[in-house]
Amino acid sequence: MTRSFKISILASILILAVAVAVGWRDRQQMEASRQRNARLISQAAVLGISPSGKPDAVLVTKREREHHDAEGKREATELLGMLGEADAMVKRGENADASFQQIMARLVSLGPDATEFLITDIMADRELDDEARGGILRILLLKLSTDSPQAMLRRLHELPAMLGDKDGTRQMHDGLLKTSLASWGKKDPRAVAKWIRENGAGFPGVINDSVKSGILSAASESNPALALSLIDEMGIEDKDQAFGLITRAARTAEGRTATLAALRARFSHSPQEDPKGDVMREAVRQLAIGAFTGGYDQASKWLEGAGLASPEMEAAASALDYRHTGTETGRWLDWLGQNLPADRAGEPISRIMTRWTELDYQAAGRWLAAAPEGPVKSASVQAYAIAVSGYEPATAAQWAMTLPAGKGRDATLLQIHQNWPKEQTAARDAFAKEHGIE
Repeated sequence: MTRSFKISILASILILAVAVAVGWRDRQQMEASRQRNARLISQAAVLGISPSGKPDAVLVTKREREHHDAEGKREATELLGMLGEADAMVKRGENADASFQQIMARLVSLGPDATEFLITDIMADRELDDEARGGILRILLLKLSTDSPQAMLRRLHELPAMLGDKDGTRQMHDGLLKTSLASWGKKDPRAVAKWIRENGAGFPGVINDSVKSGILSAASESNPALALSLIDEMGIEDKDQAFGLITRAARTAEGRTATLAALRARFSHSPQEDPKGDVMREAVRQLAIGAFTGGYDQASKWLEGAGLASPEMEAAASALDYRHTGTETGRWLDWLGQNLPADRAGEPISRIMTRWTELDYQAAGRWLAAAPEGPVKSASVQAYAIAVSGYEPATAAQWAMTLPAGKGRDATLLQIHQNWPKEQTAARDAFAKEHGIE
């Protein structure tokens, strides 16, 4: 590519300064938008739908390749022209902030072909010092790793020539490798698994289990069954980590249902991977945490329709916390009583009721006063009475006496006595005498 000017060192430095100080927020917004578009394109690809509305071509013809090359050169040339104009403004002493913001916006929107042409052009510019060239190339390479990861992987070996053979280059190399694999994995995890199988040995210590599991986590957002099937193909040794990351990637009710079904199928065919059901219970727990964030109606509907076995339902309940229940705590306490065995419901009910009382004892007390008699109320009364006994021991004692006579009431009275404010010696001793506490 030929051009009629060279980017001055001053302009290069300003590009980087504006990118950080002025244009970074715009870049983040554009990147977020681009990522949303990428997710939609990835989902469309899974369904066999081309984003253009036309079937994907199997082969790229010479004419199409030449067209892409021409478009890429045109985009790169236009951007370089904008740089030249901004450079001239700086030299004239004019404020070029707006121009550089436009340049950054154009840079973010560059197509992959144009990005590659620009990388080649910047590398060939001998008037740029190493710092300026390296700064611009880092921006372009990061963009390429996201937009065209396969192209970035093909150019990884060029990094020493681009950025110099130094410690920072190795760190940049590893970062670009991971970003490229993650970006590619969202679109075509099978291809990434094949690439890792064929090339992974050349990157010892870089493409580890965490990187591989992260790739499958991204892929599982659209196809958890496929992600699980690639664990062995990728040679992942820490399978529990992979199961966990894939599970936590499910962010919708449909995604949780699909992930649960995929996990059940996996362990049904390979029971040796989870002989005691621990992995499955932890997966259900993680899926439940995601469900709880949607509120009572959505979460309870998903849990009740998931076909959970009793141990799995207990695992889900173990993850429920007051931070999830909030203003719907009363409904959740009732739900726990209805969906857990009587001897298993007490722990989550007591834990949640205790926290509710600590944060809003008046609301908790009003709910208790209106709650129907039964195991849920009894467990809640015990937790409430113990929670308020340190500052309202008389109230705690009154609530405790509403419990059915037996071990539960006796244990609650004993705990109230132990928590009784020490300065209230006479009242504490009278309470002990009344209830036969020594």
